[in-house]
Amino acid sequence: MKENFKIILMEHRIDYRAIYGLNLSIYLEAEVVVAKTIKEVVGLIESDEVDLVFINNDAYSQDVAQDLWRVFEEREIRAELIVIGKTLVPQDYVTVFDSKIQLRDVLQSVARIVGVTSKEMAEKVKDEYYPLPMEFVVPGWQTNVDIFVKQDSEFIKVFNEEDVILSGELEHLEDGDLQQIYIKSKKRLKFANFVTIQLSAQLNNPDLTIDERHRVTGVAYEMVMEQARQIGITHTTMDLANDCMNSMKNIVKGVKKLDKLLSYLLRMPTSYRYKQSLLINYIGSHILKKMKWASRDQLEVFTFCSFFHNIALYKDAYVQIRDDEVLEKHKYLTRREKELISKHALAAARLVSEVPDKIPYEATIILKQHHGTSNGIGFNNISRKISPLAMVFVLAEEWAHIVLEYETETKRPTKDEVFQQIATKYNFPDYESLLPALKSLDI
Repeated sequence: MKENFKIILMEHRIDYRAIYGLNLSIYLEAEVVVAKTIKEVVGLIESDEVDLVFINNDAYSQDVAQDLWRVFEEREIRAELIVIGKTLVPQDYVTVFDSKIQLRDVLQSVARIVGVTSKEMAEKVKDEYYPLPMEFVVPGWQTNVDIFVKQDSEFIKVFNEEDVILSGELEHLEDGDLQQIYIKSKKRLKFANFVTIQLSAQLNNPDLTIDERHRVTGVAYEMVMEQARQIGITHTTMDLANDCMNSMKNIVKGVKKLDKLLSYLLRMPTSYRYKQSLLINYIGSHILKKMKWASRDQLEVFTFCSFFHNIALYKDAYVQIRDDEVLEKHKYLTRREKELISKHALAAARLVSEVPDKIPYEATIILKQHHGTSNGIGFNNISRKISPLAMVFVLAEEWAHIVLEYETETKRPTKDEVFQQIATKYNFPDYESLLPALKSLDI
């Protein structure tokens, strides 16, 4: 077995780069260097000995593998090429895998090429801590092992098992010029397997208890929000978001009374953002089912918007501010934070408009208007010229906001008290037509 070999990974998308990079590093004991362009690949090969180049051709709009192969031919560069996706490179010069192939099968083939066997992998002596490049850790992932950094020959834990890795914490580590993280060597395969499959399989398990479903869905929600903010809503992020939304719909269908849902939520260590999104979905769906004009498609739109409406806000404290005057007078928020909070509805509409998949009709409109303003800015300037679905959202969010302020049922206002607060605040003709449906909530 070759002691040290180098793989160039050509992949510009941060989530795929992390998944391939982690697995190539951990399973093959390779030094994996990322290159985003052909020029970077050639430069790395000419400056150092490289064993193979791994290209995800699906990540690019053109046949990058063919372009790179032509450069190799012109400069008489000899390096093994492994390609995911279609390419016109002659098959004698490249190993090509179909886009749908399982990552495990790709890794086995790469292992054969570089001469790594399972036995050698198992027998190789490991240090207690295993290093991984910081760039192979994606904000929004949940880790299933403890993660450490090395400072002055000591290993300091920075993430606990089951933590969701937040971008702010990663940025703090990078600001300290830390280029690597460490995990216990014995748990490196466990870590690689977990982050690759993410949470979709758990979300789609019909046998989850309600507590398990809340926990898993809450974590998945955080992962989607964090990835969406940091790297945009990619296909993989959207796949997880769809699984998460379906799981939330199953929760809404399975819990018949609002107080029962609240009791579940209040004992769950999930974020305020997740709890609010689920309550809005529950309350808004109830209102819509009572309205003659509401269709099944509109229910889907509402679920989508209840999931994504706070996508621009990454702290629970931001979500809990719902008044322009309170926001302006806040002592501990920077001007930039205040502007983010004030414009988060507009930001949500813009972020979602960039989703690579087809999104529900009217979603960007509802997201922009979800605080009752027509332009997506601020809280207090409630408009009467917004979508009826947005009005439903406003009422549902108001109810969720009121009840989540209280940790126990004994302190929480009664159903009639909550309803009276909302009816007083939204004493407008268009909103009044929705109030009977809101009042019929089964507590």
